[in-house]
Amino acid sequence: MFSCSRISGMDVNAYLHRIGITATTAPSVVALRELHRQHLLSIPFESLSIHCGEKIILDHGLLYEKLVVKRRGGFCYENNGLFLWVLQVLGYKPRVLSARVKNRFTGVYGPPFDHMILTVELEGRQWLCDVGFGEGIREPLPLEAGWEEEQDNLVYRLREDMGEWFLEKKKDGNWSSLYKFTLETKHFEEFKEMCEYHQMSPSSIFFCKSFCSFQLPRGRLTYMGHRLIQTEFTENGEVVKTTQQLKDNEILDVLKDQFGIVLSRKFVPKDEEILPPTFD
Repeated sequence: MFSCSRISGMDVNAYLHRIGITATTAPSVVALRELHRQHLLSIPFESLSIHCGEKIILDHGLLYEKLVVKRRGGFCYENNGLFLWVLQVLGYKPRVLSARVKNRFTGVYGPPFDHMILTVELEGRQWLCDVGFGEGIREPLPLEAGWEEEQDNLVYRLREDMGEWFLEKKKDGNWSSLYKFTLETKHFEEFKEMCEYHQMSPSSIFFCKSFCSFQLPRGRLTYMGHRLIQTEFTENGEVVKTTQQLKDNEILDVLKDQFGIVLSRKFVPKDEEILPPTFD
């Protein structure tokens, strides 16, 4: 078994407990898949800090405190930033990449460093990892052009075009792009400017919409604005959504009861239209 110790005030065993894993083995594809899936099933994807006056700073110690100790969630830089540290401590060799998300509301790709993703080399292959995207992959994907894989009734593929890679999801028989990226290695610190952008830009979903999303074994639970949305993937491949309207005085209880999140500051729900960014 792999022995995890406390390093610089950050305890990997506490992280493993947070995601429901009692112990993990030396680096392997099987172990990586379990870490990836359990993180998504345990730590929400959320923008709540922005809507209750909490500054998001890209510091591994602060991310650990928020996501592990305080049992909160975060957006891509937070979830993938914590996962980056975990993989490094557990003996993996992750690389950081920059991606540009295709906004599902505006249809426009975001700016460079819009989204942070990871790759890991294992067993002779590169693997795409992403625990910080609400409707993204459940488990790592082999970084191979044309690779197509079904995960929990959702089908994903990777497409490459002149050095740009596209993660796509199949819906109603058609492929739609989630985000695009290149294989140029980046550094965690390089995302700080875009972390600021997403906290104050009217072109960012994180600024415009207060939300919290939880992956479920066969679906997803999402709070957004004044709605609670339950998404279920049925056995016959259908996607069933139910929506509950929430009053202001019900939202904090929903966050606590459904997502395990207790906010310590005044929270202001928000669900505004997103302005398309001025980027190609």
